[in-house]
Amino acid sequence: SGVAEKRLATSAAGLRITATAVTPATTNAKLFEVFSTDVNQANMAVVENDQPIGLINKNVFMEAFAKPFARELFGKVSCTKWMSQDALIVEESIPVETLTRLAVNTGERVLKDGFITTVDGRYSGIGTGFALMQAMSDLEAEKTRQMLASIQYASSIQQAHLRTSYEHLPLAFADQSMLWKPRDVVGGDCFFVRRLAEGTLVAVIDCTGHGVPGAFMTLIALSWLEQTAPSVDDRVDPGQLLAGLNRYIKGVLNQKADGASMLAQAAVTADDGMDVAMLWQPHGTHSLRFASAKLTLMTTEPGSGEVHHIEGEKVGVGYASTPEDFVWASHSLSFDRETRCIVVTDGIIDQLGGTKKIALGKKRTTQFFNEHSAQPAADICSQLYDFLLTWQGNNSRRDDVTAFAFTIGA
Repeated sequence: SGVAEKRLATSAAGLRITATAVTPATTNAKLFEVFSTDVNQANMAVVENDQPIGLINKNVFMEAFAKPFARELFGKVSCTKWMSQDALIVEESIPVETLTRLAVNTGERVLKDGFITTVDGRYSGIGTGFALMQAMSDLEAEKTRQMLASIQYASSIQQAHLRTSYEHLPLAFADQSMLWKPRDVVGGDCFFVRRLAEGTLVAVIDCTGHGVPGAFMTLIALSWLEQTAPSVDDRVDPGQLLAGLNRYIKGVLNQKADGASMLAQAAVTADDGMDVAMLWQPHGTHSLRFASAKLTLMTTEPGSGEVHHIEGEKVGVGYASTPEDFVWASHSLSFDRETRCIVVTDGIIDQLGGTKKIALGKKRTTQFFNEHSAQPAADICSQLYDFLLTWQGNNSRRDDVTAFAFTIGA
């Protein structure tokens, strides 16, 4: 582009200005001449035997020396008259972050007077408070840029894990839609879909947290599902799959709550895990096997005016408080008529909004699903998101948002 890249100052050396200094023998009259001649020198270091002993603020000095009779009284007096003896003096090698902390500890004086730099204790120059502020701003901007680049890369990794699931969705269900809206660039919600030889396996997952921490949890869950799915056949029990995922998560995070080690105790304090809905739909049937940790499957026959809730166990997957041998109950469901089904995460149900700034709640979500059940799954998901945004209004988004809608039955 032809534009020179801005070089970041990482130490006091990058902020130093080579500037003349005066000695204690310099009179105020002489210092006045120096300041008057060199308009660019804002402050003056006082050096004795090559070692700085103080700093003179130009504005303070010029204002004081301009007062009536000041020249007559103090013109032949040492310039140390208006010298600050507690000026900030640092080695050139000191990092900008450390220099900033020292400057903050000395109060606002450094912003006005600046600071003195040395090499092995010998005077080398001065720096201004503005230059220090600019350096810190540049460093923070660079850190932010690197962090955002890392998060964007993490998003690419997360979406790469979801790509195959997106491809398998239309192969598994003729009418289906997956609404997935992370609160941040990456999210703690995810989903897994695999059309296998004897049926389709679907998991909707809501991990602890959101953003980067939540995204790491999703990668752990998705990695296990990717390793496990190839061995799944029509004998699969979704509850047993949740039990296997639970053991895996507790093992990876060392959340066994047995007090065996300090690391285990630290992990217990963190207590990370996930809510999961696991579905198996055998090919050529109008049936489902369903097991869930905290998430609810809602079903309705379009136009019936009635929504059924198949509740999950009130025990999450992988948490320190979840027994390692816990097994989630599986439900066998059969559908004689066309039936709309939906699973939503708590990013929808718990979203604050409305005139009273309260949670959307399961009741309103159920009512919405009932009123829109005659529509295709894609319309249900898109309108559900619009409904959520309207409810949210000016309130901030609380969590990641995921909803899986599909049609099953004759």
